[in-house]
Amino acid sequence: MNMIKTLQQLQQLRKQALNQSSSQLAQQKQLCQRYQNNINALISLAHLSLTLTKDGATKVAASQMVNNARYKSHIQRVIDWQEQEHILAKIEASKLQLQLQQQALQEKTVAVVLEQQQELRQLAKGRSEQKATDAQAVQTWLRRTA
Repeated sequence: MNMIKTLQQLQQLRKQALNQSSSQLAQQKQLCQRYQNNINALISLAHLSLTLTKDGATKVAASQMVNNARYKSHIQRVIDWQEQEHILAKIEASKLQLQLQQQALQEKTVAVVLEQQQELRQLAKGRSEQKATDAQAVQTWLRRTA
């Protein structure tokens, strides 16, 4: 009985850890998606840095070309930084996924052991009840024959 209670507590702890890891993984995936959205938006900004006149011809002064080049350079640095952060976030998400799988396995193992212990307890209880019933039957039979 004491072992079953301990296993139930352990199972509860494993479930809590599993839920926490699942939540962390979901947050990490959202972070990865935010980085990807940032990268896409920055790439769009970099491509929109040239201004077009009404007839579609590019009209850029020399100083504006230098500004555009600097702007694109800065945007590219931010893109590179966001891509690096995105890669790191994906690596962390992979680690969290592995951790989640390991915790799920541990929780399942505890659940199986708990179920086995409960079945063994039920069998022992059934045997004990059967012995008591048999003992009463023997006593009743002995009284009748005596």
